[in-house]
Amino acid sequence: MIQEKFIIQEGAIFIADSHHHSLYQNTLDSAFQELLQFSSRQIFLMGDIFDFLVGSVQQSLRDNQKTLELLEQLSFKHKIYYFEGNHDFLLSQIPHFKNICYFPLNVQPVCFDFGGKKAYLAHGDIFLNWQYSFYTKMIRQHFFIKFLDFFSFFLYTNKSLIDGDKLAFLRINKYKKNLNISNDSYIVEGHFHWGKNVKFHQMNYIGLPFFACKKKYFVVEYTNYCLSLIEKEL
Repeated sequence: MIQEKFIIQEGAIFIADSHHHSLYQNTLDSAFQELLQFSSRQIFLMGDIFDFLVGSVQQSLRDNQKTLELLEQLSFKHKIYYFEGNHDFLLSQIPHFKNICYFPLNVQPVCFDFGGKKAYLAHGDIFLNWQYSFYTKMIRQHFFIKFLDFFSFFLYTNKSLIDGDKLAFLRINKYKKNLNISNDSYIVEGHFHWGKNVKFHQMNYIGLPFFACKKKYFVVEYTNYCLSLIEKEL
């Protein structure tokens, strides 16, 4: 996990799981164009922003050229943090990302400070089973990238099929088992398309919603020394 100190600022924007593809979905383009009109702020893109974007697959770059250009324009105005997902990875060398703070899977979660507390941010496909961990390593190898279509079922596995608040309870326990984190910490993830905030004991779990379906993003507010994500909709 990255040890550099990062801070979440009030007014920061969170977007997760937009699963954008230029051939059939343009909501993300509209969102980026709207964000270009905002005053300078932090923007957290929490993974699976693109439905398929891999740095060494040139066709995926061509398919998303317009959106990548908009993202680059955003990076000139806003501070962008991009968390690698299971649909968009190996992006750090793409020219459009030169001004973006990019977090590959192997450094997630990343710890951010806010008001003296800690928030652990990740796309969400961490601390799962060994089969998925093995897949994430293999799929990033050059030899396997050309065979991505054969492994596409993995891109859609490990989503939440758990009812109620059990998912948050399980995710909190995974973090506590794998990391030495305090009980008043926050966990912020996408990936599971959950869209709920839950508190167990003192620890807060924020499951970001499926932007591709809900068209919702979150804006950070501090209330009574707590991190609040206020839901907004395009």
